[in-house]
Amino acid sequence: MTKIWQIIKHEYIRHVREKKFLISLLSLPIMVVVMFAVAVLVVFFSINDTPVGYIDQPGILTKPYMREQDSFFNPKIDFLSYEDKAQAQAALEAGEIQAYYVIPEEYSATFQVELYYQEEPESDVQSQFDQFMRQNIDPLEGLNPQIVNRLENGNQFTITDLEGEREMGQEQWYLIFTPFVLGLMFFFVVMTSGGYLSQAVVEEKENRTMEIVITSVSPNQLMTGKIIGNIAVGLTQLIAWLLFGWVGIKIAGRFWPVVQDFTISTDYALVALLVMLPSFLMIAALMAAIGATMTQSSESQQISSLFSITMMVPYYLATPIMMNPNGTIATVLSYFPLTAPITIILRMALTVIPTWQLIISISLLFLFAFLAVWFAGKSFRMGMLRYGKKLSIKEIFGKEAHA
Repeated sequence: MTKIWQIIKHEYIRHVREKKFLISLLSLPIMVVVMFAVAVLVVFFSINDTPVGYIDQPGILTKPYMREQDSFFNPKIDFLSYEDKAQAQAALEAGEIQAYYVIPEEYSATFQVELYYQEEPESDVQSQFDQFMRQNIDPLEGLNPQIVNRLENGNQFTITDLEGEREMGQEQWYLIFTPFVLGLMFFFVVMTSGGYLSQAVVEEKENRTMEIVITSVSPNQLMTGKIIGNIAVGLTQLIAWLLFGWVGIKIAGRFWPVVQDFTISTDYALVALLVMLPSFLMIAALMAAIGATMTQSSESQQISSLFSITMMVPYYLATPIMMNPNGTIATVLSYFPLTAPITIILRMALTVIPTWQLIISISLLFLFAFLAVWFAGKSFRMGMLRYGKKLSIKEIFGKEAHA
């Protein structure tokens, strides 16, 4: 056990100290920060909080405009009263206001106003002017409060799955956003750490470091330590990204209040953990097996790309999965080990997956993880000292059959 721990420690520290790990670890946070900064800059330079004028010909506006909330991306706009169009037009041409409204004498009959500008104002101007008008004119007074709320706030959509077991309101946008991001994070972490393991095994065979190592440890100990060490590297990367995401959500919540409602249920997190861990172990073991059977790093990278293509299948079929999350396509992909993690994560965001299906999927993942570890160990024992010649799957199982 001590030797395995030393191998785990060596593998972990060796990869964490490499520049490519640091680049991989920081790539996603840096990309998100840059995208957020660009979005903030675009919004910042497009914001125009210059006052807006209005001409109240029928004299119906008497209350001053008092907006309840003021935010960075949606600043309060002042509304200035003018006596006539000539006065308002002069202010517009002088740049004192960005636009002005004219409320005509016949407003009570038409409920229409006129807007004058040199450069069309942002949509937020219209929404704030609507609030301004509602503060002074209340044509909904006396109506049922529920009707008033519907007219003022618009429709609120709720999506219900066909079984009636899962509902999602339009404000719960993160239920769709989360599985896609979580799946991509899992994909990049698994492929990155698995690539480290495969490349390390091939390189140790090429430079014959393996000959020295196996004089002090058994092949099974060496393979176990390498797999666990590289899984630890991947989990470090995933945890770091999750912490970054949590901090990012807290910061973003100060600018967008809707982000403050972001939550992940305990059941969702638990199932995601149960499908990700065995998948992580399975792919790491398969990557190690590839490294043990190949003679060059380039060959192992080519075969590893097949794993990445297969794991991305749920994203290619995202539309039919989302349209029918308990349909045949979604169910079959949930049983296939390489596509199960991302598929299940997507499905859980849209519907309640039958418990028996989850049990089968998770059981299959643990079974294939065990088989992958066995296969990796067998491949490693047979191929660790073979130089310049590939080890075929037929040879592995053939040797096992005659053992």
